[in-house]
Amino acid sequence: MLKAVFIDRDGTLGGDFRIEYPQNYYHYEGTREAIALLNENGFTPFAFTNQSCIARKKDGGYDFAAEFKDIGLKDWFICPHDDNDNCSCRKPKTGLLLKAQEKYSLNFKNCFVIGDRWSDMKAGGDMGCSLILVLTGRGKIALEEERSLWSEYEPVFVAKDILEAARWMCENNEK
Repeated sequence: MLKAVFIDRDGTLGGDFRIEYPQNYYHYEGTREAIALLNENGFTPFAFTNQSCIARKKDGGYDFAAEFKDIGLKDWFICPHDDNDNCSCRKPKTGLLLKAQEKYSLNFKNCFVIGDRWSDMKAGGDMGCSLILVLTGRGKIALEEERSLWSEYEPVFVAKDILEAARWMCENNEK
């Protein structure tokens, strides 16, 4: 049984509270260690990310696949659409997760979402994933100011960063 972990990029794996254009992006300290821990402990880490910079032609041809592969993610699910495109894959919609389910035959009850935004929590919660909110990026805002946007869901853990989230998952690996 695949234990997938869907991890948001901007604000969770790196960057800051703003959405970073790919050429300005950096990984947080501990990101590589976190992904390695998940891989070593039987989890399958995936990226799931909104990247409207692609639709806006501000990505400069950035190779997201190379970035994600380099840090040890097994696959990546990217919404390339702009905010106003009304697609089914832009979080908080669940299209990215459904695409992963189709590709990997996932049972979302065995999956986690790690993110810093209310839209990550809402997408994962709507599919029945266990939720971990990180306080990097917009995490504090999602918890304190935007909680009403995902109030029907409760995170199983609130972590200071991706590394603490990964450590908690490995210590509490019941799924």
